[in-house]
Amino acid sequence: MTRKVLVLGGSGFIGRRLCQELIEAGFRPVVFDRVPPGLPGVEYHQGDMVSVGDLWRPLLEDVEAVFHLAWTTKPQSANDAPFYDLQSNVLAGVHFLDSLVQLDKPPRLIFVSTGGAVYGIPRYQPMDELHPAHPVNAYGIGKLTFENYLALYRRLHGLDYLVFRPGNPYGEGQDPAGAQGAVAVFLGRLLQEQPIAIWGDGSVVRDYLYIGDLIDAFLRGIDYRPANDDERVFNVGSGEGLSLNRLVEVLGQVTGRPPRVDYRPARKADAPTVVLGIERIRRCLGWQPATPMAEGLARTWHWLEREYRR
Repeated sequence: MTRKVLVLGGSGFIGRRLCQELIEAGFRPVVFDRVPPGLPGVEYHQGDMVSVGDLWRPLLEDVEAVFHLAWTTKPQSANDAPFYDLQSNVLAGVHFLDSLVQLDKPPRLIFVSTGGAVYGIPRYQPMDELHPAHPVNAYGIGKLTFENYLALYRRLHGLDYLVFRPGNPYGEGQDPAGAQGAVAVFLGRLLQEQPIAIWGDGSVVRDYLYIGDLIDAFLRGIDYRPANDDERVFNVGSGEGLSLNRLVEVLGQVTGRPPRVDYRPARKADAPTVVLGIERIRRCLGWQPATPMAEGLARTWHWLEREYRR
């Protein structure tokens, strides 16, 4: 019997790639999202986390695991509208948890949080899962709040959950016109021979991870059995940092196109440095990043070139 997996927010960049990899691994993904996933062979249910109300039970029937990627905001938009962020993400997510724990045998919930916004200002590098979490934007506050609710529901109801805190994923399928994803956005500007906009002086450091490696970590989470509750939260990154200025240089080398940069005022929503410690996920899940950044960037560039020429 095919193993059924529910993907909340399965129509986005990460969700679509996750569904593709689930199918290849022999799972049956079912997507719940506001927009169609655009993938053949995927069962799709349209809706949003707020309006679905108490109608979760039919979607959860025979589901082995739930991947929760549904989130309506980005760091800046969450800061601009914190009430909406709480209402559409945290409150709606807690409502889903209430429905989940009412089942006779609730499936495992795998929540895709954020490594880039949960920790805030780094006290040491790289930041492991024991690093203090003091987010500096509403997006990180919302994600961390929901993580805490997961821990509470495990204590109260025995909820089986995992949390993945990704760095900055990139790769084929990421929208170059999107509001998030420096690699895709920068490559899109290079493709159009337009200047790259950087908020601040370009010294902001991020931990970039190829999408295929991120999904590999997710799939390992389905059958992973934690030894204790301290091993339910995982950073997923490269373990290395790259400044925006250096990223632009590398992209110029990969594409062969000299970049032009338009520096703009820094944004308060951005933490200055994010480099994730990944020792825990190596030890517990046997995972580590397998795609060198130059290779991942080249794959992304070639994909964008093909899409642009269509």
